[in-house]
Amino acid sequence: MKDGKIETIKGMCVVDITKHLMSLQNLEFESAYKELLSLELYKLLQDSDTRLYLETNEYLEGACDTEINYGVDALYQYINDDSRG
Repeated sequence: MKDGKIETIKGMCVVDITKHLMSLQNLEFESAYKELLSLELYKLLQDSDTRLYLETNEYLEGACDTEINYGVDALYQYINDDSRG
């Protein structure tokens, strides 16, 4: 996959997770986006080698919820325990 397409997909993922945070925490877009930027999930999503950008929105929202509710270690457990194949 070409780099430009990967970056577009990542951007779409970021928008979806930001909207999820807006709904979950009753935040405005900018505040939700800043919240996302502080998460380990964002860093992992930006690393193309993780290929998280290929996951469904539901999966990424679950990862986001896991990190927010249980912390970074739980996020890594969520990602590593997943049986995506």
